[in-house]
Amino acid sequence: MGSYVAGVDVGGTRIRACLSDVSGRMIRQAQRLTRAYEGQESVLLRIRSVVGDALEGVDRADVQAIGIASPGPLDPRTGVVIAPPNLPGWADVPLRDIMGRAFDVPVFVNNDANLAGLAEHRFGAGQGADDMVYLTISTGIGGGVVCGGSLLMGAHGLAGEPGHMTVEPSGPVCACGNVGCLECMSSGRAIARQAVEWISEGQSSILVSELRAGKALSGEMVGAAARAGDELALRAVARAAHYLGIGVVSLVHMFDPELVVLGGGVTKLGGLLFDPVRAWLREHGLTAVQRGTPVVPAALGDDGGLRGAVAWAVDGLQR
Repeated sequence: MGSYVAGVDVGGTRIRACLSDVSGRMIRQAQRLTRAYEGQESVLLRIRSVVGDALEGVDRADVQAIGIASPGPLDPRTGVVIAPPNLPGWADVPLRDIMGRAFDVPVFVNNDANLAGLAEHRFGAGQGADDMVYLTISTGIGGGVVCGGSLLMGAHGLAGEPGHMTVEPSGPVCACGNVGCLECMSSGRAIARQAVEWISEGQSSILVSELRAGKALSGEMVGAAARAGDELALRAVARAAHYLGIGVVSLVHMFDPELVVLGGGVTKLGGLLFDPVRAWLREHGLTAVQRGTPVVPAALGDDGGLRGAVAWAVDGLQR
């Protein structure tokens, strides 16, 4: 006998689920490919299947709730997923209600980046901090803000979208329709786009051979070239770090956190990314305290969304 919670992380590539106790300790994990191109019903079936895999052998009466970290935008109060870019065909999908009917337990849904931030606060780099800002920098940029120990939700449950604040008014148009978003300037996709632009202008780089071979550059490829000392790649990374520094300073001024936690694949650049961000904060922070706000790497890696989903479900049972 026991008391369990299931966590689910719905990604564009994989759907992961776990069985956890109510303290957040993961007991078992399961995963399946998302295969989002097959459409909404197929993905929903896979979500139900992977949760079933995680709960195999457990008395369903001992499962108290399910938490789901889903791509946004979504409404965490109703559990409706509005129109996530990496889940084609999804529009106003009542994920909470669908999963609630399937497993006959309370279901709690939130944005995956928000829940990764909650997990870092609860179990990772932000443990012990009442106020924390989290950013995940990968293909896009998302985040979450913890204020007074609680995840900041906003009037419509949509707070914590730092990727879509303008940091360059003359920058490119974002997929969201805004101009010069942090996501357009500092994400892995933005780093790759800038490298391609400079190469197309005739600038030299070891990445030229990749393009000539017909490969599409990724942020990861540009990052590898930067670590190898390629000057163009280093400039592309430095440009992204510059705008990330602008964004971090703005977030620190808005929320006065005890620390800023950066996660996501782009943070594998290490000091090439973190050092310029920290320097920008030291130079442009409003007060001595803010200039010294720590900017640290996330601690939970790929498990952030999954563990955040568990924490969100446990919190939901207590709300």
